[in-house]
Amino acid sequence: MSRQKVWDFWSRYYEGLWVQKVSLGPTRREIKSYLCRTLERERQYRILDVGCGTGQLLREIQEDFQGYSFILSGVDFSGDMIQRAKEMSHGIVFQKMDAAEIQSLKQQYDIIICTHSFPYYEDQAQVLKNLRMLLKPGGYLLLAQASQNNLYDALAIFFVKLTTGKANYPSVKTVLAMTKKLFQCEDVIRIKKKFFMPSIYFFILKGIDQ
Repeated sequence: MSRQKVWDFWSRYYEGLWVQKVSLGPTRREIKSYLCRTLERERQYRILDVGCGTGQLLREIQEDFQGYSFILSGVDFSGDMIQRAKEMSHGIVFQKMDAAEIQSLKQQYDIIICTHSFPYYEDQAQVLKNLRMLLKPGGYLLLAQASQNNLYDALAIFFVKLTTGKANYPSVKTVLAMTKKLFQCEDVIRIKKKFFMPSIYFFILKGIDQ
């Protein structure tokens, strides 16, 4: 089964999966906590969620940050995920798009979010370059993912791959190496996890002026 068909299948059950409690949910909370500390009410923010799935995070931002001014967009390569996102959302623009085509977007963004989809991108270095090009001056990439840093992570990720297919989970060291010429890393936060889950890290990356 192709990767797209896998995620099209999971779209029907995605928001009820067990990983919501131990991985996806905690990651969304960490992202929103960061936004709560940094966003200013008097500004308007254009935010893009890459690999947005069914649009959960963008909906939660919309609901939890009332009184803030946002232009919210999401892209995902699964047509079924995007369809469900459109059905459950209002005032958010969703588009079916592979991360490899992300440079074709016409807008630039104050904040780009990428949570748990990065390991599935075939050319991760190029995706990072393209995301940097889409950031406004002073913009941020908020990148969060499971990360293979040791033997325990490798074992846990092996079982994750049984349901999601082929992926490459770069270590913290590898992510920092890939991003150092494009972004200034302002923080790396380890997201609390269950013992049976691989390490999950949240990278706060500010675009370096080109």
